[in-house]
Amino acid sequence: MLYSSVTRSSVWAALIAACLFQRGSAQVSEYDFVIVGGGTAGLTLANRLSESGDQTVLVLEAGDEPTIVSSYMVPGSNQDVLGSQIDWSLVTGPERTMNDRTITYHQGRCLGGSSAINGMTYARGSSGIYDLWQSLGNDGWSWENVFPFFKKSTTFVQPPPPSENNNVSYTGFDASLYSDGPLQINYANYTTPASGAFIEAMRAIEVYPVGELNGGINLGAKQEPFTIDATQRRSSAYDSFYKEAKSRSNLVVRTSSPVRRIILNQNGSTTVASGVVYIDNRSGNILNATAKKEVILSAGTFHSPQILMLSGIGPAPVLEENAIQLYVNNENVGQGLYDHTYYSLYVRADPETSLTALFNNIYNLQQASQEFTQNEAGPLTAPTGPTYAFEMLSDQNLQALGASELIGARSNQAHVEYLYEPFFYPHLPTPQYGLGRIGESYISLTAGLVAPTSRGNVSIRSDSISDAPVINLRYFETTADQKIAVQSFKNLRKILADPALAPWVVGPDHGEVAPGPSVQSDEDILNYIRNVALPIWHVSGTCAMLPQASGGVVDNRLRLYGVQGLRVVDASIMPVIPDTHVQGPVYMVAEKAAHMIREDWGF
Repeated sequence: MLYSSVTRSSVWAALIAACLFQRGSAQVSEYDFVIVGGGTAGLTLANRLSESGDQTVLVLEAGDEPTIVSSYMVPGSNQDVLGSQIDWSLVTGPERTMNDRTITYHQGRCLGGSSAINGMTYARGSSGIYDLWQSLGNDGWSWENVFPFFKKSTTFVQPPPPSENNNVSYTGFDASLYSDGPLQINYANYTTPASGAFIEAMRAIEVYPVGELNGGINLGAKQEPFTIDATQRRSSAYDSFYKEAKSRSNLVVRTSSPVRRIILNQNGSTTVASGVVYIDNRSGNILNATAKKEVILSAGTFHSPQILMLSGIGPAPVLEENAIQLYVNNENVGQGLYDHTYYSLYVRADPETSLTALFNNIYNLQQASQEFTQNEAGPLTAPTGPTYAFEMLSDQNLQALGASELIGARSNQAHVEYLYEPFFYPHLPTPQYGLGRIGESYISLTAGLVAPTSRGNVSIRSDSISDAPVINLRYFETTADQKIAVQSFKNLRKILADPALAPWVVGPDHGEVAPGPSVQSDEDILNYIRNVALPIWHVSGTCAMLPQASGGVVDNRLRLYGVQGLRVVDASIMPVIPDTHVQGPVYMVAEKAAHMIREDWGF
């Protein structure tokens, strides 16, 4: 945010007391299942595979407990945990398609993974995406097949009562879409006045309010629910699935234990995964863990392909270049990277609907902290802005934009997401305007591509897990993505000009300060987008669930091609990125994977 890290640390330390503990100190070396990565998917798997009581499960997590950053559970501090000890803070690029910028990519490095540092949006996306997954050769992954696993993990907490800024018509939910699972879903107790005005203003591009987005139709505008509990605190995989299971004697979780490689053996013509080699960072010892049944790789979209390559599974030229013994030659490992990206229009606003003064003033922040801890209310209950809208472009429009591949096969999917944020968002200086002026208040109208056609990749830097993977995002590489981005940016101006927002903006040009009215041509708009766009942190697809000849790394039961006893379970398996925030789909993938594993092993 806009106040110092020293101030943040002191406020959060006073706000929440940190606790730190280590599970699984006993050095048992043999387990039924070894899970690599204790993130969103890994902890969901650990819970479900250990709940029968007769299967031993080891989780190896490179990071620590999220509680070492005491503010992680405060929704309004979600931007603060980025760059902290529980964030990988990986660096990409330089990105040729983003004017050679390097981008710091935030991914959770702790128990709970990115569910402990993300924006907490809980969403599922359009049914057509999952029907497309099935049509690509993945039997059992249609919307009808996956919906029970979306439902299984969740409990919807009763929404907060209506208030001056909390219009219940924008916070509807259908109880039949949720269950009694460990993950808590809830609405924030706080919104600013322009939040509802933004939803009304979406009519400028013919997007209208809806009551629910999690039933398979991801189109319309509303306030989205978050993974927060009844006390308005974060409900991550750590807070839900892990805490429910952590006392089980058959579950061992070791933090500060990065995996160096998967142990592979040849059994005749068959390659078998028999365990992993990992580092105990507390002692410096290099240890082995044996998997009697399976190794399950849940290290995330960047690290899962990295670990595969370090283990001898991947493109032969890359492995040869790094002097790694080749076990399985699969050129698809690390390819097919999908992500969502966003870019904003920055607007001078009435202080009543902006949080600029909160984050620029230590007294205001302390007051908000007190309101949060004592009353479970106020601006710190809201993770950034809670207001979203999803737009589907017509087939005719897609054809004109050169995006014909998005027509038909994806049926009811959204193509663009719009967000309202009550401050500068994302927190990146603009070339024209920096980060704002002292004494002024701001809001942001943001757009993002949720059906990108550009694809990136991940590779290895060396033969060591200590060296970060090489990441190429390649945003806006295709003409279709460029044209959709420009069109959506022009739509932001239409939304801003709607009369519903007029009472909340200040100054000429409907309050627009960046990029400003001089940026009008398609070329100038695209250049501005290249300069300011950032990830929405939804990276996926680098170990795709597809037939191997079509770019696949795993089959429809998430088993790695060419290796027995090894699965991948995380966002990297998604063959097409969902048209929404991917936290909900990752929980679904893990729930479905646990079900399939239990089926395969008969427990």
